[in-house]
Amino acid sequence: MKIALQIIKLSIKDTFRGQVWKYLSGSIGAFSALLLFGKNFLSTGLDTSIKIGFGILICLFVCRFLLFGLKNSFKHLHHVYRESKYGNAIILLKVIFAKIHGLRRKGDFSDDDLMKTLRFLCNQLHEFFSKKAMCDCCVSIKVPVRGSITEKASVQNLCRDSNHTDRDTDEYKSVDHTIIGNTPYRKIVNNVLRKNGNYHYLNNNIPNTKDYDNTSKEAYKNGVLPYKSEIVVPIMSFGADNNFDILGFLCVDCKKENAFDEKYDPLMLEGIVDGIYDLFVKLIKK
Repeated sequence: MKIALQIIKLSIKDTFRGQVWKYLSGSIGAFSALLLFGKNFLSTGLDTSIKIGFGILICLFVCRFLLFGLKNSFKHLHHVYRESKYGNAIILLKVIFAKIHGLRRKGDFSDDDLMKTLRFLCNQLHEFFSKKAMCDCCVSIKVPVRGSITEKASVQNLCRDSNHTDRDTDEYKSVDHTIIGNTPYRKIVNNVLRKNGNYHYLNNNIPNTKDYDNTSKEAYKNGVLPYKSEIVVPIMSFGADNNFDILGFLCVDCKKENAFDEKYDPLMLEGIVDGIYDLFVKLIKK
């Protein structure tokens, strides 16, 4: 009830705003012309003309109020839906970090332990983003083939969510997935080297992006990727120490355009990769 009253009050304020009232009743001349509209153009009597004039004002007010009421109601529902989605994200992060911290507390963990945790992470993110976008999303983790991530390096797929393991075909594995040959990796590495603070890559319209490079196109028929949106975040420390050593990439893609929120999704993924960064460091030290 309280929210409904707020929407009504806001809609009434919006209804009275705008130049339309200035032209119709902003001056004595304009108001008189409106009241005499029926008499001058419809040959009615003065009383009828005045009624028509006030009728026009009332109809205009009602129409504008209904339009702004719909607009403000939609904005409120969109806000509630958005907050609901990211409320679920908080629950998701709690589950994922519980798994990550559980592995970290083990101290000495095996490759198999790490892979199980990463697969769990990918599956959880797949479920969250697919529900949020209402479209199928794929989550994967890429690591360097050898050495560390540099502009001359190549990456390979380390882990993928259980619903998209079929992407790891022989054709995909045979391709040299270089940093320089992929726009997301290349831009991220360049930004990290420059330390400019923009360390993720988000593209909500891949098919219409000029000069977009992706070596994975070679693995698909006619060079068409199975996704139209993507967000890529480097696996690095986003904490206070700002260790700019990239150990890999967390990638999320979606079959439809405009699947990702430019404000919240990068922040959520950056928090997750910051959490798994220590696990990668421990494994490398081993």
